[in-house]
Amino acid sequence: MILHVVLFRFTSDATAEQITAAGNALLAMQGRIPGVHAITWGPNLGPTAGEWPHVLTVTVDDLSAAERYAQHPVHRDTVTRFIHPIRDGRLAVDIELPGGGAA
Repeated sequence: MILHVVLFRFTSDATAEQITAAGNALLAMQGRIPGVHAITWGPNLGPTAGEWPHVLTVTVDDLSAAERYAQHPVHRDTVTRFIHPIRDGRLAVDIELPGGGAA
C-alpha cells in the first residue's frame, strides 16, 4: 500500500468557504476512483503548519494505482475546479506503508 501525502498552501485571498469546498471535493473523490482505499483532509497540526496549512492523504494499492488516481478524470476535474483557482503551493510525497507491497 502507498500513502500519497499532499501539503497545500492557498493564496492569501482564498476564502474559508473556498478552502472548505476544496476539502469537501477532495473527500468526495473516495469511492469514485478505483484503487483508492482512503482519503483524508484536514489542517496540518505540526510545526510546518505555517508553511503548509492543509494536508491531503490518499491510500492506494501501489505506485501504479497512484498514477491512475492522478490521471483519473474525477481527480483531474476536482483539482481543476477547486484546487487550482486558490493554490499557492503544493508539496507531494509517496511512501510505502508497512506491510504493503509497492509495485
